[in-house]
Amino acid sequence: PFASIAKATLASKHSIISCITDHIRKAVDIVGSDYLEIKHPILFNFHAKLLLSMFNDPEKVDEMMLAKLMPFIENGVKSPMKSFRYSALVVISQLVLTVKLKEEVLNSLCKLLITKLLADTAPASLSTLMVVFQQQNVQNLSKNTLKKLLRHDESIDVWKILKDLAERTDTTKFYNVLWAELV
Repeated sequence: PFASIAKATLASKHSIISCITDHIRKAVDIVGSDYLEIKHPILFNFHAKLLLSMFNDPEKVDEMMLAKLMPFIENGVKSPMKSFRYSALVVISQLVLTVKLKEEVLNSLCKLLITKLLADTAPASLSTLMVVFQQQNVQNLSKNTLKKLLRHDESIDVWKILKDLAERTDTTKFYNVLWAELV
């Protein structure tokens, strides 16, 4: 049955993913994000599972599908709720693992991850950014985006997180782009 739900997800403007996103938004307005995150984390899991099901067949992922799905991913990354952000980061990771993305999409994903970096999920966000760099061919990022990343150092210890990541994963591609843009 989930396959039929996933198939129908992008069939119309009023898809189930839109309904779930609207439901989450309204629930935040009514009961607050803290209550929703504690009592109904299944909403975020279901939201992520629906989005992930869209990438099961990479051949079917085209620019039109990505244009429809990106706002849902953005909602998760921009959310003040940790669970929603984590689910969006999982979706981004799976997307870059299964689909070859164009440079514009990659740049917007990287910019989103950097500009919406929050202290409580910064390590996960930067880990996701490293997955993007490892799995895709990111050629460059805007200097403003990179400056924003480096300015986070006041509230978020970006260098410490990057150092920790470098100890357990390959960050070479990220640093190549960083130094190329900053020098």
